[in-house]
Amino acid sequence: MQQVENSTMHKLETIEGLLQKRLNDMPPPFTDRLRDKLIRLSMWGPLADASQWALETLGDSETARNCLFFAMPFVRWMSSPFIFPIEARGTGHSQDVDTALDLISRLHSQGLEVSLDNVGDASLSPEDARNYQLYYRTLIERFIENKSVPQLAMSLKFSALGHNQDSAVDKTDPAKAKAKRDEIKAALVGLLKAASKERQRKIFIRIDMEEYAFKDMTLEIFRQVVEENPSLISDGAGNLRLGVVIQAYLRDSAKDVVELGDWARKMGIRVPIRLVKGAYLVHERELAVAENRKSPVWNLKPSTDANYEGICAYMLLNRDAIAPAFATHNIRSMSRVMALAEQLGLSDENIEFQMLYGMGNPIKKVIISMGYSMREYIPAGSLARGLKYAGRRFHELASSDNALARTMRGDFSSVSGTAPSFVGDEDINDGKYLRLQVTNALEHMNGQQQANDKTLTDRIVRESPTQVSRTFPQSIIKSGS
Repeated sequence: MQQVENSTMHKLETIEGLLQKRLNDMPPPFTDRLRDKLIRLSMWGPLADASQWALETLGDSETARNCLFFAMPFVRWMSSPFIFPIEARGTGHSQDVDTALDLISRLHSQGLEVSLDNVGDASLSPEDARNYQLYYRTLIERFIENKSVPQLAMSLKFSALGHNQDSAVDKTDPAKAKAKRDEIKAALVGLLKAASKERQRKIFIRIDMEEYAFKDMTLEIFRQVVEENPSLISDGAGNLRLGVVIQAYLRDSAKDVVELGDWARKMGIRVPIRLVKGAYLVHERELAVAENRKSPVWNLKPSTDANYEGICAYMLLNRDAIAPAFATHNIRSMSRVMALAEQLGLSDENIEFQMLYGMGNPIKKVIISMGYSMREYIPAGSLARGLKYAGRRFHELASSDNALARTMRGDFSSVSGTAPSFVGDEDINDGKYLRLQVTNALEHMNGQQQANDKTLTDRIVRESPTQVSRTFPQSIIKSGS
């Protein structure tokens, strides 16, 4: 793997050089710099709690928004880099949805793929859940009518697709839990039925991963929907319309990836997996302490980074069963994926990276210029639903420790250095499973390669070079002779 690490550092140096040049040659406009300073100010010291409270209150209370109507244009302007405003009120009021589809076309012309997400947290009522489902049905219906948009990719949360997701994991009432899971499944299948009306263009739904308490349920429902709906689950090209997200900050994420890959292989499909690092770190740790149990997330950040890179390797080594997408703002992690793909002989355009809307835009342009696929994950929804989300982005960008914020200032120290590794006795012990799985995958690949080489040699012995050249490229024949 030292060869991969050397290649990783070379890729990282290339990205840093291209990014530094772009940052020097194309500084952000004055309005963007002003907004950045205001975001930092809003997240400064004693102002941070007040700013978060204000955003949450404005998001939750229509009364507050009406009373402070004069401030809402400023709030919208501050949030605009991170949220694309869209209201989905059915096909009879679809102008905003068409605006979102126009955004997809515009970004596609710039080399970006897009995934739309109805921004916001869990549905607070059954009506919220119905409106959430309507948002996606409207997108699908308008996409089918709008032939100019090449593809439609969407991300959704089960907590918003159905009201009161907690009841779906209530072990004290199995009947109620099953009813809620069936409700979520039915809503998801309904969207797949709407998507099945378009066979020629790609419509894809990604199920986002939320808190750890819902992880197993989310993966179980995903597998059930795939197994129970063979006529709906694939598009005209035979690709799965449905995918999942795996969070690398979880200790058992590698196990979940391995099991998904084994399941997909038995099903004869490729399971689309979007690998992220995770967004509920503090919540998961605090909940584990409160419940006096082992934390489901890694104790230290280097362990999360090591787990992410290890899972990247495993997914690339098992492409027959896994269709990977790599979601990260960390250019070191991107460089590792690039190096692994190069060692495996994969073409650059078949490697998909994903980043959030409004975050690290110069990085996106650099990655595209290097020939890789980049998908922008766009929180597109009502301003009210998106204000809590915007507050989280404010906090990230204002943090002096945030790797992306430092990278965008031309400080690459947080993403340079040696390869991350599992640290601490507990993390090191739990990381052994992933190391074993990657080792086994490498040995399996090498065994297959040796078997292929032997088969080729046997054919060369049995047949004339002219006959063999009809099947194998000359470069392979020469290397095997």
